Amino acid sequence: MKVVTSLCRVLPLLFIAAATNCAPRATDGRTVLSRPDATLSHDFGQVIGLTELLDGRVALSDFKTRQFLFADFASGKLDTVGVHADTIVATDSAPGKHKLPGIVTHLAGDTIALIDFATQRATLWNEKGVYLSTLTGVQITGFSMPIVYDTIGHAYKQDYRVILGGLEPGVIIRRDSAPVLRFARSGATAADTVAMLKLPEFGEGQFGEDRKNVPVVFSPSDVFGVAPDGWVWVARASSNSVDWRSPDGTWTIGAHRSFTAVPITAADKERFMAAARTGGMNLQTGVSFPFAATKPPFTSATTGLDGTVWLQRARAIEDSVPVYDVVGRPGQAVRTFQFPKGTSLAGVGRHGGVYVLIREGDFQKVGRYVVKSTGAP
Repeated sequence: MKVVTSLCRVLPLLFIAAATNCAPRATDGRTVLSRPDATLSHDFGQVIGLTELLDGRVALSDFKTRQFLFADFASGKLDTVGVHADTIVATDSAPGKHKLPGIVTHLAGDTIALIDFATQRATLWNEKGVYLSTLTGVQITGFSMPIVYDTIGHAYKQDYRVILGGLEPGVIIRRDSAPVLRFARSGATAADTVAMLKLPEFGEGQFGEDRKNVPVVFSPSDVFGVAPDGWVWVARASSNSVDWRSPDGTWTIGAHRSFTAVPITAADKERFMAAARTGGMNLQTGVSFPFAATKPPFTSATTGLDGTVWLQRARAIEDSVPVYDVVGRPGQAVRTFQFPKGTSLAGVGRHGGVYVLIREGDFQKVGRYVVKSTGAP
């Protein structure tokens, strides 16, 4: 595997904030965003997938209402795409139907992929809202549907089998890293390993009278994603860096970035336990998990359609101000953005569109900032 320290091609879409939607930079260099340039008037339940269309509209999925929608910020118009079906059997081709709309991804041209969490398949649509075809899961690391795609025909998955279980019943395998596999998004029978991810540490948890080895909560682990042109990135939690792999296998190692470790508090632990209960875990008396001492440097990562990576900084539980570090190629920090309280990043467009979810009570609004791309700061 060849490692280089520079690239001859660096995406030029590096951000500075436009004066219409940004306050002056904070003393630490971050750009503080205030009111979005545009906000859709519709109340959404839980948006979990959003991508920008070529004409500036967005395609999004509302998990609570089971809707797949196209939205226009200019006119405020919303169009329902496809038909929701409460039941879709495995043998039903169900063209134009979806049961539980999930991740939304832009593929090549004007093709959009909607991952259906209930049926483990993806439906493909064009930007006019016309159903094109259906992708089904392939038997690579199980039949689960991949949620990461590029625009040149590949799908990507992390192989979780190496953590516990393996391929043989009763066999326990535990490693400190897991492969990322790349394969043809349709009809694949083989896969290439394109990256290795560091896994969380394991510790001992108490479950009634039983003690089991389980992942340490908040233990640092790597995250991967893929830019539209097939460049794979890996965000390294141990060094707060981003490494890049070109489609031909050449690696560029990103610079280590300093960060302030956020201690794990009793409130963090209780919040985790409450979320586990909400998720359906039976946490009776005597159940406890191992926790790390501090949080990793980032808690989520998003790939922009412009090829950048947005890492959300870890924060104290009482801090409701989200901060995102933007990292480009070859792994250099580009910008840092602070969003208003109660917002989170939903997606990043090709030419300066930054989309956010704004929590308002039991509902969400979708807003858009427009920031300029002017090259390196």
